[in-house]
Amino acid sequence: MNYLCNSREGASGRGRGRVQQSAMKTLNSLLNSELNLYLQTWNCHWNVEGPQFAGLHDLFERQYGDLAGLIDEMAERIRALGGLAETRVALEQAGAAGAREMLASLRQAHEALSRLMREEAIPEFEKAGDPGTVDLLTRAVQLHDKAAWMLRAPAR
Repeated sequence: MNYLCNSREGASGRGRGRVQQSAMKTLNSLLNSELNLYLQTWNCHWNVEGPQFAGLHDLFERQYGDLAGLIDEMAERIRALGGLAETRVALEQAGAAGAREMLASLRQAHEALSRLMREEAIPEFEKAGDPGTVDLLTRAVQLHDKAAWMLRAPAR
């Protein structure tokens, strides 16, 4: 199900206009990936079971809280640059996953987002001369790298 809550007011490029259309598309794509990871993490928080329940339940709650802050900051950055935060969330959690599968799935998602930002998005915004977005994405990489580490540790 897609929920779109945005207005076309201001989308005509009257904003600061420093960021090209392709860069805005990159930011919105990252925003949607973050939203999907947020929902996946929240789902794990609700559904985790087993001997590590309490610790994982708390870990997942901290991580979706961190993601919520990042998502808000990313959407506000898009708006500050004159774009629209265009969200399309499509996440379907089928069946019950065990704690080990949850840890692996979330770890892989964090690692993939970190890698995408380091290898593609940050260089794109460096080239565009946008240090504010580079800073935001650098902090996002740090968040994802730490989250991946926290998810690897209980699986050992």
